Amino acid sequence: MMRRLMCIALASALVGMIGGLCAMTANAASPPPMSHPMKMPAAKSTPAPTPAPGEAAFIAGVTKTLQAKYPTTAQATAGGYSQMTRMEDDGTVIWFNGKWDNDVSKDAPNFLWYDKNGKLVGLDYQYTLSANPKAPSVYPVKASRWTTIPAHMHFAYKMSNGTVKRRGAMALKGVTSDPTAAQLKAAKLLPANASLMWAHYHPKSWDLGFWLVPNPNGAFADLNPNVKP
Repeated sequence: MMRRLMCIALASALVGMIGGLCAMTANAASPPPMSHPMKMPAAKSTPAPTPAPGEAAFIAGVTKTLQAKYPTTAQATAGGYSQMTRMEDDGTVIWFNGKWDNDVSKDAPNFLWYDKNGKLVGLDYQYTLSANPKAPSVYPVKASRWTTIPAHMHFAYKMSNGTVKRRGAMALKGVTSDPTAAQLKAAKLLPANASLMWAHYHPKSWDLGFWLVPNPNGAFADLNPNVKP
């Protein structure tokens, strides 16, 4: 998830740079229409991606439960999750149930990862920093496994030809709730001929993610060679 959010940050910064150059060309006195660069925070330390014995036991228990509960996107849909992202370079599509903090627990993560065949392959537990100033200690993992994700957003829109596009970007300045179509269009993120389907504001959060399928690189590794786009 952290690597994916870094891509979003870079894409947002690039859009802002391009927009700024175009605006300066058209009118030197006008400010760029969008510029939200943000340095992605990193974990305080980088522990080995292979889990320690206690962590491995925890992951095994979660894997058994969730692979029985949400093995495919069909069960995820029935359980209140919906697709949030398009297929990413790491071979996962992220599904979200719209819940945070007290509504997140070991067997009820707020983010699930599915592969191209709709099979469950991983998860994220995310808790807002506003409600949790310190990294959560609710699961038996090293504190350094938790990383922070800056405020950002995900949204989907439908083009006039019926094509659905899912996008992610850094949060709009001053916007701390689900962005509107007007706000996205003003930021040049929503095409004029597109209709917004949904948009989610994602607050600054603590994130703990791991794979729920075997990974020779380790359960906490960014990539899994067994999961391909």
